[in-house]
Amino acid sequence: MKKIYAIIALLGTMILGACSDFLDETTEKSGSAYIYHMDQLYGLMGSIDLYLFNNIDSDTGEGSSSGAYLTEALPLSDAVELSPEFYVYGLLSGEPTTYEAYCWQGETLMTSDWMIWTWTPVWERIYRFNTVLEYLDEVVQTTAAVHDQVEGEARFGRAYYHFMLLTQYCLWDEDKPGIGYRDNAKAGEIPGRETVGYTLEHIYEDLRLAEEALTRAGRTTFDQTRNFRPTVPTVQAFRARVALYRGDYELALANATEALKAHHVLVDFKNEPEYELEEWSWISVLDEEGEPVDEIVISSMFELDDMDVEAVAKYEELYLPNVSWEGLGGTCPISKSFYELWDRENDARWIYFYSSCTPLLMAYANLVELDPETWTEYITYENWQRLKPWNLYSYSRFAGNSLIGMTTAEMYLIKAECEARSGNTGEAAETLRTLRYTRFMDEASAEAGVTGSVQNVLDERLREMGAFWRFFDVKRLNGAEDAGIYVRREILTNPVDLNTRTVLEIAPDDPRWALPFYTFEAEMMGWEQNAGWE
Repeated sequence: MKKIYAIIALLGTMILGACSDFLDETTEKSGSAYIYHMDQLYGLMGSIDLYLFNNIDSDTGEGSSSGAYLTEALPLSDAVELSPEFYVYGLLSGEPTTYEAYCWQGETLMTSDWMIWTWTPVWERIYRFNTVLEYLDEVVQTTAAVHDQVEGEARFGRAYYHFMLLTQYCLWDEDKPGIGYRDNAKAGEIPGRETVGYTLEHIYEDLRLAEEALTRAGRTTFDQTRNFRPTVPTVQAFRARVALYRGDYELALANATEALKAHHVLVDFKNEPEYELEEWSWISVLDEEGEPVDEIVISSMFELDDMDVEAVAKYEELYLPNVSWEGLGGTCPISKSFYELWDRENDARWIYFYSSCTPLLMAYANLVELDPETWTEYITYENWQRLKPWNLYSYSRFAGNSLIGMTTAEMYLIKAECEARSGNTGEAAETLRTLRYTRFMDEASAEAGVTGSVQNVLDERLREMGAFWRFFDVKRLNGAEDAGIYVRREILTNPVDLNTRTVLEIAPDDPRWALPFYTFEAEMMGWEQNAGWE
């Protein structure tokens, strides 16, 4: 598998290297001979840095890093919690940029330094898709099938990344300011923001045309070995995601069902050798007399971590291998409400993906001590009082990367939610059980508590999708369902002073559910800054 990706990456690098100057040129130089043949466009659409990697090593042809798409919203959701004591005593008030975002302050999020995470790579890829579409009929042609495949892949990619911008930088309502829709490669041309409805209309249209083109090209079945090249099932899976976000449950159900017909594999990872857990640290918890009363065991999946993003490339549940490094807030501890949602004895996701105790390791030097005589690590009673059980845990899988591309698990969850919302709770329960049989240590645990109600599905979705997706789920539930979900948390107005506690409350109609643009970029584009962040 690695060899296949390396070959494709090398092809993409060669072509991108030949075209890099062209991509920077103006339309007045559109007669350049750099792009002249369909094989070049085909190679551009097959480059794995479009989804799996942020860039490709020009010497080796292999992906060198993953991007950090959508990571800015992670600290904002109610699924993470930086309790004042843990922040002051554990992190010594460090991680200031994460804490500012956690407090819903715009200073960090409006800084141009963070453009490299979502904003810049997304627009760059949109521009690349537009370049391909603009020259699709002007280059030397090969076959009609290749032409249609390239068109379908480019239209899909353009829709995919516009939706990413829409969910992060726009409110939910259709009449609110959108993200525009850049549909050409004219250098310097800035799209108007228009409305959310306008952007959505163009996303759906691109997906319709992408599916038609890919169908003409014969790309109607799921292609696991080349899942970085979208096929019809990829389009259907993504359309299901968009429709769920918009509350169009009939459309979401239809597309999730079709996507699952083409590809329905669920990975029973607890039986996969690369997921083997290895214990490597044991920390005693002491009582007031200094005697051990509990033990924290830290485990890791070393083989999976060593595979890095290659593990994502071979993950069979993915329709599209798009990942995000959890840059801003990736080590934020989970919240009390999220912690209490787990069956921590039987849910394999908890056992495998939250066992590395990453937040505790971040605070290790400040909370954990070493007995020089026995070489035993311990947490004193005093320090333990400053911790909550949920302070120890955050998601850790795929070497710190979260899945952004659609998965079969997501399709089962979309299907179950739509079934539940239509009153078919029995069908929803059966759909949930299909997923849970691969997520729990035994069948009895997988079947326990499954009712098929809407809330039952939403709880399962949070466990499966994790804190990373919670911000976007709350936004769509408040928008589509008027769910009335607030974010409430205790914060410090002075991050080093526990006496400055206050309660932050973010209401469902708070304008800050649309993240701010980077100040410099907003000024350059002439776009009005999203409200509430000044």
